[in-house]
Amino acid sequence: MHTEYLNLHIGIKEEFFDFAIARLTTFPIKGIEEKYDELVITFLFSDWTERFKENLLNNIRFVYPEVKIIKEEKLPDKNWNEEWEKNVQSVKVNNRISIAPLWKIEEVKSEFSIIINPKMSFGTGEHATTRLCCKLLENVVSKDSFWIDAGTGTGVLAILEVMLGANRVLAFDNNEWSIENAKENFLLNNASDKIKLLTADIDNLSFPKCDGISANLFFHLLVASFDIFYSALKETSGDLIVSGVMKYDYDDLITSAVKSGFYVNQSIFEDEWCGVHFKLGSPV
Repeated sequence: MHTEYLNLHIGIKEEFFDFAIARLTTFPIKGIEEKYDELVITFLFSDWTERFKENLLNNIRFVYPEVKIIKEEKLPDKNWNEEWEKNVQSVKVNNRISIAPLWKIEEVKSEFSIIINPKMSFGTGEHATTRLCCKLLENVVSKDSFWIDAGTGTGVLAILEVMLGANRVLAFDNNEWSIENAKENFLLNNASDKIKLLTADIDNLSFPKCDGISANLFFHLLVASFDIFYSALKETSGDLIVSGVMKYDYDDLITSAVKSGFYVNQSIFEDEWCGVHFKLGSPV
């Protein structure tokens, strides 16, 4: 006998996703799917009452007052987790890098094949920003280097950094779901011994000096963190790889980075998104 579920589609700007999801961690959520300016939150249908709905919306309004319900969708009686797993796609980033769940990894076997245990709450590497970061990291990570992965999520970038030669990676996130999922994925890729995983916010973590930082974060978090990144990278003249920024915010991103002492070494774009490799100082 299958359990009945309900999908709640809510309208919210992408840059507020992390804050909203953090407010929802105390609710009995079965899954979250991120779309363009929309979150699809899955609950047990038996939990769904008017009081529950109002409590949930009030929590999101705390970080995004304009939140609205797009639709409430009762799902047919079937095993939705099983259905979802069937539709998880393998991702071929380029000729050398691929990301896939264990049961599909052979479809995209490559030099750097990253295995993930996908949860309904998290992406599988299919978002453009993840691919952009992977492509930029490919030619930047050097052997025996020390990297920091800020906002690690599923841990894909930290895993790739180890595969590319990093000897140590400090990965952190402020979301407990992400931490648990990243921990599983580090084990699946035999990378746990080289990755230190912390639960932390970017503004309360003391960044050690490092050779490189990857930060797939929202625009406002990146802009607020350039000085922190610079301090951690200045002794090594290291590399900063960022994404999570829409192309419409690209100029403002660069302006903020330059003010903190960076310059653009390379920029790449996919769909509406951009990825940037920053270096310290000024271009020669």
